[in-house]
Amino acid sequence: MVKDQNICIECCPVADFVLGFVGDLRCHPVRGMIGQGVKVSLNPSNQGFWNAKGVTMDYVQAYLSWDLDLKDVKQLLLNSLEYANTDDEHREEMKVFFEVKWTRFLQQVRA
Repeated sequence: MVKDQNICIECCPVADFVLGFVGDLRCHPVRGMIGQGVKVSLNPSNQGFWNAKGVTMDYVQAYLSWDLDLKDVKQLLLNSLEYANTDDEHREEMKVFFEVKWTRFLQQVRA
């Protein structure tokens, strides 16, 4: 149903682990959802409460725990942009900016 209705699942892997919702991130249910083509975005939970500084650790933990590759990481990032609560013009600007940054990142990884 989630796939059919094009719903994106927000996931906060680090907070889910810290709060004890999952005992081992390798067993997080979102891992299987990604493999089935469900749209997922990674997010920090309660930024104000946790004093979170972005989503870097969520991506690192997901990458390492869920056996993701760069294609998977890019899709997670694009999902965050596609389903962001913003207008279409700003969304397209963010996608262009992302592609520039992603290309630069890949150049550094390949160097």
